[in-house]
Amino acid sequence: MLGKRKVRSYVLGLVFGYNFNKEIAPEQYYNDAYDNFCCEDDEEETVKGEFLGICENIDAIDEIISANLKSWSINRLSKITLSILRVSVYEMKYLSLPAPISINEAVELAKEYGEDGASSYINGVLNNISRSL
Repeated sequence: MLGKRKVRSYVLGLVFGYNFNKEIAPEQYYNDAYDNFCCEDDEEETVKGEFLGICENIDAIDEIISANLKSWSINRLSKITLSILRVSVYEMKYLSLPAPISINEAVELAKEYGEDGASSYINGVLNNISRSL
């Protein structure tokens, strides 16, 4: 068993990669990308379900993100920052994960994968979002 943190990293990787492959249906992208990671059967269902859930709700998720950006547009965010925000908003809104847990995990992902300053920016945006959900 990989654990939720590793599952979240896989979901993030899929969401990030899909930014560059939107001409493919999400299910097909998932199937093509599946060879790049390995997880247990129960975790595969979680990874796939969360990735497809994010793709299905991407417009609503992006609307929430956009509404909480101060003096910034969603198009100006780096792809990794946007991907981390999408995963976290999905967790809070659709999986009912408590905001402090989701925000903390997003900040950790930003420290690992994001650019300098991304973790504090993500923390601020997600704190605003958590108040509005």
